[in-house]
Amino acid sequence: MLALAVIAVLLAGWTTGTPLDVPRTEVAAAPLGPEIVVVGGFLANGGNSRRVDAYAPATDSWRRLPDIPVAVDHAAAASFRGRLVVVGGYGADRRPLRTAFLFDGDRWRRLPPPPSPRAAAAAAAVKGGTIYVVGGRDGGGLAREMLVLDLGTMRWSRRPGPVPREHLAAAALGGRVYVLGGRRAGYGTNLAIAQAYDPRTGRWQRLPPLPSPRGGTGAAGIAGRVVSIGGEERAGTIGSVYALDVRTRRWERLEDLPTPRHGLGVVAHSGRVWALAGGPKPGLTVSGSVEALALPAGG
Repeated sequence: MLALAVIAVLLAGWTTGTPLDVPRTEVAAAPLGPEIVVVGGFLANGGNSRRVDAYAPATDSWRRLPDIPVAVDHAAAASFRGRLVVVGGYGADRRPLRTAFLFDGDRWRRLPPPPSPRAAAAAAAVKGGTIYVVGGRDGGGLAREMLVLDLGTMRWSRRPGPVPREHLAAAALGGRVYVLGGRRAGYGTNLAIAQAYDPRTGRWQRLPPLPSPRGGTGAAGIAGRVVSIGGEERAGTIGSVYALDVRTRRWERLEDLPTPRHGLGVVAHSGRVWALAGGPKPGLTVSGSVEALALPAGG
């Protein structure tokens, strides 16, 4: 009876976890085995961080992992079969970085540099061990090419990218890469664009747009849906949460995020979608919030 009661509570809405020890925003995050890893980001003093922390949903606890070799914010992260890859971001000089690092659960190692710098991008990993880095800035402006890393050979390639934008979100589901929202410059230029990339055909497909524009957002694929969480706009941070059913191609509104944030990590893990860290107000603000929403299987 106790187990059933707990499940009922989880399905009722958002739950709250133990906050991140060192609050920050513009983080990168991805699942890694039984944990969710949060990498880098801005600190409250405006500096960026090398800090890496891992959250265990099963025990609602955090532990410190080895620091990433370079202090970074606005990086992109994705994981596949026990390997976490962090690409680009902004360094201390506020220029996009041409870096990639792999964490295997014990230590970081530097990967071959990607073909071009990238910051304020998003990343997703599909089955087969390929990581796609989409959008962001490449040093010359909004990036038009997608960067592709084959984890088997550790070789990079370039492919046509989605509609150019930064501060966008990406998620993998059913062998495709879904790219949501983003902006062209400041948060007054938010977009509602939604696209999907099929690696089998090498083509991008337009999807029904998000019900509302959002930049500085995150996304995760879970239970047949791609869930869009967080962002910032002129009116403040965005609390509305939407899910795209990839079978029906229809958006549905879910329960609002209890602590609206931008620059957060959004990760699917343990049957729930998690929102970690991020800024509770537009601009440089930080949070250690951990909130999760359970989703039943899609129709």
